[in-house]
Amino acid sequence: MRELKGLHSFQGVAEMPKDATQNVQNEFESLIMDAYRVSIELGEEVEAVLQEGRDRPLSREEAVRVLSRVITTIRQGATRRGDAATGEALSGDIDVLVQRLVDTRERLRPSDRSAKLRDIQLVPRNGIPPGPVQPRPCFHGRDVPMTGGFIKTADINLWKDNERLDIHLAQFREQNGREPSPPEVLDIMLSRVVLPGVTEADQFEVVALARSIAVNGVRKPPILAYDGTLLDGNRRLAACHYILSSSSDEFDTEAKRRAEYIYVWQLTEHATDDERDAVVVSLNFESDCKLDWPEYIKARKVHEEWQGMLALEPRLPTVRRQAEMKRNLSKKFALGPDTGVVNRYLKMVEWATEFESYHINEKRRDTFEVQHRANRYFQYFDELAKGASPGGVAHALQQDEAFKHLVFDLLFEGKFRNWRQIRELKFINDNEEARESLVRARNEHDVEVAEDHLENAMTIARTRRAENREVGANTRIESFVKWLEDLPISAVRDRVRPDNLLRLQSALRLVNGYVQGVLEVDQRAETA
Repeated sequence: MRELKGLHSFQGVAEMPKDATQNVQNEFESLIMDAYRVSIELGEEVEAVLQEGRDRPLSREEAVRVLSRVITTIRQGATRRGDAATGEALSGDIDVLVQRLVDTRERLRPSDRSAKLRDIQLVPRNGIPPGPVQPRPCFHGRDVPMTGGFIKTADINLWKDNERLDIHLAQFREQNGREPSPPEVLDIMLSRVVLPGVTEADQFEVVALARSIAVNGVRKPPILAYDGTLLDGNRRLAACHYILSSSSDEFDTEAKRRAEYIYVWQLTEHATDDERDAVVVSLNFESDCKLDWPEYIKARKVHEEWQGMLALEPRLPTVRRQAEMKRNLSKKFALGPDTGVVNRYLKMVEWATEFESYHINEKRRDTFEVQHRANRYFQYFDELAKGASPGGVAHALQQDEAFKHLVFDLLFEGKFRNWRQIRELKFINDNEEARESLVRARNEHDVEVAEDHLENAMTIARTRRAENREVGANTRIESFVKWLEDLPISAVRDRVRPDNLLRLQSALRLVNGYVQGVLEVDQRAETA
């Protein structure tokens, strides 16, 4: 039937599988047969209308327009011929009829993944040939047959239909008027593409994952549909692409080798849409109930390894050698090329160890109870370790053992409300009234009342700081002169850095000129 062939030329219908095409035929057959029943002439008139659909694929809007003309033409012919049966068959609102037919076409049209079907060949690698995954994996309560094997990373595109990227891709389309290319999808995931509302931070944490893969490889197989569409593992694939495309020396040849091929699971050619959906739902809605190691454990592992590295050194390593060792340590634990996390962990563990030693050896508390508390409040040690120079929290604690133990007691008893209060401690050490409030907080059994005492100490310290800023010069000069007078000459020689001595000397010379001028004016006023 010529008209039916024309209808097949609507976009996507020509590529339909046989069973889907049959459904379309069933849907449209009565419509086309009505045209033939009207007359051969009318059928040719309809054929002319449908020629547009045969010449080129039609969009939804164009299909609506063509079908509206077809139905209108058939209706007019039926009226002229007095064909009541056809008129009754096509009675009703034309828009409703057309919408039903077009919706049917859309429903039966193959998805983009079928139109882009390509040969995805799993290959053997490292002595592992492709084969059925056993036992058969279960997703959302359904056993789904899978084939496991290796595939080259470059042969897999990132999944643009991943809902995680919906907003980002919509922004890109609006800005550029097109779909992003695979490299651009990677740039979007790495926050390299400027999009309103998106920060420069690596919000998908691809870089951190890449560092882990560089050391361990991809440990959880990504999942592909039979046509090669990525259903799970977008971040893992992005991380592998990042490793392979990186021009820095962070990823060596071995790391790139691990990322070049990925072991994947692939749905079989007989997989149903329900099985495909079960995979997506299971891996994106159901929690895998994995509980990450707390930082207390991670930091202790890093610290333990660091101590082992130091023990192997023939002599105390230089600053440069220590930096090199820390870079290697950071790489070993997939913490990146920067040693910031390693340094942070080492300091936190040192403070946690001192905390534990105090409570176990001096307060005679149970060892395991103390370790549990150190684990619970481990993040506080990050703040306690900051500011080792004068004016910092660590410096204030290290200069006064009693004050440090007071803080350790408050921390053990859980009386700090948040880490911001730790930062305020540097202003409390030399404030007698604020310090007394901390002591009352330690001695108070009611935690809520103790928290009020602690907050009161913070308020006192803040108020005194404000007063100092307003009162200004006199109080500060008095404090500085007293400190300077009490400072032993040996400390000036051994503890004060040369650059600070030069700054002090320069400041004193500057002030001396002002002082001389002011004093001379005062003397003249007194003698006048």
